[in-house]
Amino acid sequence: MTMNACARGAIAMLVLCLACVSHAQEQRPLLDALQAMGVGTAAVDSKAGRGDSTFNGPEFDEASNEWRMMIERGDGAMYRRFFVSLNESSGVVCVHELASECAQRDDAVLALQAARDKRRGLADAALNPPPDLQGVMIAVIRHQRSAGGYLAGTRMPLYVTLHLPGGDRPIDLSAESIRSLGDTGLQLRAGSDWKAPESGAQEHVAMTMSVGTPTRRADGDYDITFGFWCGPLCASSHRAVLRHGASGWRVISSQMDWIS
Repeated sequence: MTMNACARGAIAMLVLCLACVSHAQEQRPLLDALQAMGVGTAAVDSKAGRGDSTFNGPEFDEASNEWRMMIERGDGAMYRRFFVSLNESSGVVCVHELASECAQRDDAVLALQAARDKRRGLADAALNPPPDLQGVMIAVIRHQRSAGGYLAGTRMPLYVTLHLPGGDRPIDLSAESIRSLGDTGLQLRAGSDWKAPESGAQEHVAMTMSVGTPTRRADGDYDITFGFWCGPLCASSHRAVLRHGASGWRVISSQMDWIS
């Protein structure tokens, strides 16, 4: 059997499109702006000690594959300004104080490798979706509702969605899942029902929960990130390790990365 010219042309176009998508993914920065700010702040802390920071940036320069930002510390006589560059190709973080040479060298190798692993995991999850995504949300909510969890004391309505890789439409916590969580006492809602408060409205009257897609680890468990938001000064970011078995999803460990 021979392949006709149309079929060969279609296959060639498909290969070209896949190559374009792969190239576009490689061109995107591995870190997002918040991650770059976190690495930059840690590098300045190593040079000048911890303190409140004011940021200008960060901005990503595609030509050099480099994040750049200005970090300002202190006031009056103690005022100091640092220019920070973070190169995603080499992993080198360089801190310049005013017009000086690089005043502090650090590296972002671990943060960049974690970002690469996460990107590969999301690409794999897009091709091989993990099972029972409603069960993922249920497991994380129950864990956060337990003693010491972020939701242990909340009384606000909670709007929940799970976000898929590739920008596909998020998955709402379903009505059936909400009923199964009735014993938690939480006021659970589908994430798509959330409406942004009007300007000047009282804050902290409702909370959103955004859950990422689980990505498979080498040991067979799954990494997941999730976050909560209820206002400009009411937000947090978390990560957890989940395990899927015959009884469904279970949270193995969880930690908070930051809170405001």
